[in-house]
Amino acid sequence: MPVKDAGEIRDASWKEAWEKARNGPVAVLDCREEIPCNPCEEACKKGAIKVGKNICAPPLYHPEACDGCGRCVALCPGMAIFLLDRSEGGGKARVTVPYEMRGELRPGGEAWAVDGEGKPLGKVKIIKATAMGKKEKTTLITVEVPEGWALKVRGVKDRVMEIEEPEEVEATGREEDFPFCRCEEISYFRVREIIGKGFHSLTALRRFSRVGLGFCQGRFCQYMLRDELSAGTSREPEDVGAFKVRPPVRPVKLSRLGGEDG
Repeated sequence: MPVKDAGEIRDASWKEAWEKARNGPVAVLDCREEIPCNPCEEACKKGAIKVGKNICAPPLYHPEACDGCGRCVALCPGMAIFLLDRSEGGGKARVTVPYEMRGELRPGGEAWAVDGEGKPLGKVKIIKATAMGKKEKTTLITVEVPEGWALKVRGVKDRVMEIEEPEEVEATGREEDFPFCRCEEISYFRVREIIGKGFHSLTALRRFSRVGLGFCQGRFCQYMLRDELSAGTSREPEDVGAFKVRPPVRPVKLSRLGGEDG
């Protein structure tokens, strides 16, 4: 299969790694960020990866020196390195990527291969799972993929969230009449009828209809009433005014004000 069918060959090192992968696993670096980072250089015992004095420089990679050990794959904090193995032939390739989730992926099972943006490429067979690292171990998952995916795979998932399209719901008519002012038992239909009489301010509407003069003094219905009056008169909500709530905040009996307990 031509190299171009396997994915984008970003630079000369990718092309060299692609050819060397015919004989066994070899690392492929996809590090694009210029940030202070060099664990890959320290991980490589063969000297195939060099960062140099400028720790922010992208690593220089020499595939001919790589022995495919996978240490750089496990230690790269950006998960920007994977192993490629094309020795199986038959249009198949094996890709090894880091897996740091808690879900268990075991050889013989299946996983979802994903690209660099996390988009699923398809289900693939898990060939091997190897834990690497002294303290906090990183699992390296080797999967078998079509050769055309070999340079696209950047990770694996044990599941992919599927978003179902919502079912069509029959349109339901608006409930035209419901309790608008519960304290005074005034319905929505009655409020609309009163607004149609030509009221342009909340205070005038309140005095005429008693909406907002109940126990709550308009705490629950004032904002709904203002929106309805604004829509009914084509005026801005702030132009129709607001209720003035005077003390006592809640209605009390005169006997209570007189000092009686009743």
